[in-house]
Amino acid sequence: MSASVLISTMLLTGCSSLNTHNTVDKTEVVKSSQVAPIPQVGFRYSDAENFDLANEDKLSWRIFYDKPSTGTDAKWFDAVKRGDLATIKYMVNNGQDLEAKDTGSLNQTALGWAAFIGYEDIVDYLVDKGADIYAKDDGDVYNVMKSAVLGGNTVIVKKAHRLLSDKAPVNLNDQAIEDDGETFIMVAASNNRIETVKYLLAQGANPNLVATTQDKTMQSYNQSAYSYACTRGHVEMQKLLASKGVVNHRTGKASCQ
Repeated sequence: MSASVLISTMLLTGCSSLNTHNTVDKTEVVKSSQVAPIPQVGFRYSDAENFDLANEDKLSWRIFYDKPSTGTDAKWFDAVKRGDLATIKYMVNNGQDLEAKDTGSLNQTALGWAAFIGYEDIVDYLVDKGADIYAKDDGDVYNVMKSAVLGGNTVIVKKAHRLLSDKAPVNLNDQAIEDDGETFIMVAASNNRIETVKYLLAQGANPNLVATTQDKTMQSYNQSAYSYACTRGHVEMQKLLASKGVVNHRTGKASCQ
């Protein structure tokens, strides 16, 4: 065999080995990216923080921390409720439906839960992946902003507001959306979400509107932002609203009595 042929053969063999090695490396990378992460133990937020979001006296139908999720997508919703972003990403990369419904809890979506509980990074991730910002549940949620207003993270409220505004104007004083005529600021005041009320006021929300329902069995009957703060004992909320010139429609002045 001539020297030139020998050299050519050696070069071809070396390239072939290199290509095979690269293929093996790429395969190993793909396999390693498909390894499920170790599930997060417990919730990201403290018991006190979770309790402040929902408890037997406040949004009891949205308590998420007392028992595991149920239904076909229970693992998915457990990851969302705990704030386990690594598991969420892994499941999405392996085909998890973003719009799956939490059948054990009002058919809420993952985005709705994340916005309510206050996981900004999960909200960002799900929105980036195309989650529906208008997803509803079987309770009182009709878009991601309502979920956020119910919760306690005002940063998410602001982001949700921008997302919706990019699609169409958001009327913060529209009393025709909810069947009882509640507005975002009434909802926020009733649940003592002080920073969210400040934001909504700055955005032009009318704090003196009164819920329109005539159904006396509804908790929103004859309620406004200020009256909610009074009937639920939210003293700091009362002070905030009074400082902004808000009136308790039941008393005609900025007071509970």
